[in-house]
Amino acid sequence: MFDVLAYLFEEYQDPEACNDREGVMRTLAAAGFEDADINDALDWLDILCNINEGAFAAMDESYGLRVYSDSEQKRLPTEVRGLLQFLEHHGALSPAQREMVIDRLLAMPDDEVNVASAKLVTLMVLWVQKAELPILLGEELLDVVNGEPTMQ
Repeated sequence: MFDVLAYLFEEYQDPEACNDREGVMRTLAAAGFEDADINDALDWLDILCNINEGAFAAMDESYGLRVYSDSEQKRLPTEVRGLLQFLEHHGALSPAQREMVIDRLLAMPDDEVNVASAKLVTLMVLWVQKAELPILLGEELLDVVNGEPTMQ
């Protein structure tokens, strides 16, 4: 699923282009992806596109420290939680966007939740919202799609 999401991010400038599920499925199949991975990724993306931002909007109005539940701590490695804190602290993610990233990470299989997938999920959340992020942080996040990071 991770590879399919990375491919979608790279190939589609506008997330609304993914609304044609059948067309996207054909494109992904022609690119060599397995049907099960395609369906999992598109289902995951559909949920992301349909997340009710209002459910998370109050997060942007509040102040405080995000405390992870025991189950979240078990599913989200320390490095992933640190990345999310770093991105929020540096203005790449709002608290509401952070919660959307957490929601989508928790929807992934346990063996796929790591720093690389957290970077990709962050990019996907920002992509779906058509949000911009600071250049240097964007480069660091894009290394998951494009290969080695350019930052030192």
